[in-house]
Amino acid sequence: MIGIIAAMQAEVDALREEMEEVCERSIDGIRFWEGTIAQRDCVLMLSGVGKGHAAIATTLLIKNYDVEAVFNIGTAGGLQEMEQVLDLVIGDHIIQHDYDTSALDGDEGIGLHFHADEALATLCKNVCEQAKERFHCGLMLSGDQFISEPNQFQALKKRYPDALCAEMESGAIAQVCTHFHIPFVILRSLSDIALQEGNQLDFNEYVHRASKRSARLCVELVKKQRDRSRQNDKNRV
Repeated sequence: MIGIIAAMQAEVDALREEMEEVCERSIDGIRFWEGTIAQRDCVLMLSGVGKGHAAIATTLLIKNYDVEAVFNIGTAGGLQEMEQVLDLVIGDHIIQHDYDTSALDGDEGIGLHFHADEALATLCKNVCEQAKERFHCGLMLSGDQFISEPNQFQALKKRYPDALCAEMESGAIAQVCTHFHIPFVILRSLSDIALQEGNQLDFNEYVHRASKRSARLCVELVKKQRDRSRQNDKNRV
């Protein structure tokens, strides 16, 4: 079974349209939608905003379902000048940028680092390439801060000059999946670029376009993961 964690209700709704045999379930106040995508068992959920909500949701997902992989989709703010609104970012390296024990540990106490599953990141790249979507793959920053002020942006750029984007949930999802040894990958769509002015889309337009794109790419990613699992099963016979 594949677990899919969405950051927005609109993305949940778009993905539910791609699912068959859907059954809704509530666990400790968190809503789950069980079903199939491309003949593959999947469970879809809405995490809520921020690392705390994401950690609770991901833990419930892993503890209540036998998931072989976790896909996280959602939005992020771009941090590089060459990026464009609606570009996709595959996070293969995730840092919780707001984690700081430097008063005790020095520079080693700044940021918690996690790495996505290499094979899943490669599948994401293949999906984006075949769909002819603009995408970037690399470092993603995650923290309980909405990055909107110039001083916030400059501080992140100074410490993490190669970071592609910033958002608020993937750091917790990555931490929980790493703890429970569950392969994961993060796929985000850029809602704005910090270095550029006047680049934000109307929110309703963005949500509609990003949700449809996320749903389409998730279906293709599920298909590739399904095919990879089938091939692995054949190799073990």
